Amino acid sequence: MSGEIYSKAYIARCHRTLKEWGAPLDGWLVLNTYDCLEEADELFTCELCGCTQVRFVHEMEHRQYFERISVGCICAGIMEDDILAAKERDRLMKNRAKRRKNFLKRLWDKTLDGAYVLRYRGELLKISESHVHPGHFTVSLGNDCTSQHKGKPITNFLSAVHAAFNLIDPAEEAWHA
Repeated sequence: MSGEIYSKAYIARCHRTLKEWGAPLDGWLVLNTYDCLEEADELFTCELCGCTQVRFVHEMEHRQYFERISVGCICAGIMEDDILAAKERDRLMKNRAKRRKNFLKRLWDKTLDGAYVLRYRGELLKISESHVHPGHFTVSLGNDCTSQHKGKPITNFLSAVHAAFNLIDPAEEAWHA
C-alpha cells in the first residue's frame, strides 16, 4: 500500500463520512473479518471510503450506532483507532487464504468403505457420502461434523473439501490468533 493511504486527508475523509452518517468517529469494535472471495467471486466495496478492491472485509460495530459497517483494512484501523491491529487481521486472513489454496491441492485417500480421509495438522478429516441421502456428503473432524457448506447441503466432493478446510481452519480463529 502506498503511503498516501495513511495520510491525514484520507483519515479526514473517513471521519467526514462517519460524521455525515451521524456515527461515532472512534471506539468501533471488529465483530468479524472474512475473505469475500470465499463467499462470492468478486471483491467487496468498502462502505466507508468506497474502495472497490477489498478482499478481506472487517465488520465493525459500535454500541452507539444502529448498524454494522463493513469496511476494508485501513478504514477498520481508523474506526478502531488501531491501524496495526487491522493490518495484522488482514495478514492473518491472507495467510489463511494461502493455506486454503494449498489445502485444496492435497490428495485424499479412499478407504475400503468408500470414504475419503486426510491427515492435516495431526488431525484426521473424513468425507463420506450419506447412506440416507445419496449424492450428499458429510465432513467430519473428530466429534465435529457438517453436511453443509455456505448454508447448503454438500452435493459434491469439492464443496466437501472446502467444508473440511473450514472445520480444521475456521476463519474466526485465523484473525483471533
